[in-house]
Parts: sequence; structure tokens; C-alpha cells
Amino acid sequence: MSSQTDPSTKKKRGIPWYVYFVGSSVYTALGGWLAADSSPLAIVCILSAPVGFFYAWRAWKQEKDHRGKA
Repeated sequence: MSSQTDPSTKKKRGIPWYVYFVGSSVYTALGGWLAADSSPLAIVCILSAPVGFFYAWRAWKQEKDHRGKA
């Protein structure tokens, strides 16, 4: 019989920071492109992009802190 590891000891992994970074970069580019066409959706994209950069920074910082403690 094979023994199973305790699921509580497994490290929970979130979304990597670079996924947030790529997503916010896409929103920035899309917002700029839509702003050139005077689209109201450009406002949503331009306002959403900094949120994505914040999440990327926070996930990167959390990953860096966990790596330093290990």
C-alpha cells in the first residue's frame, strides 16, 4: 500500500506574479488602443491596469519573502 502525505503540509500556491504582470500589460495596451478610438471601454482598461500591477507586485513580494524564509 502506498502512504499518502498529509494534505495540510502541502504548500498552497497562488497565481504567479508574472501572470498578473502580463495581464495588466495587456490591459494597458488595450486601454491605449481603445483610447485612440475614443472608446468608453478604454477608461475601464486604463483604470484596471494599475490594479493588475499592484497584484503582480504583491505576489512577487510574497514569493520573494517565502523564498527568503525557506
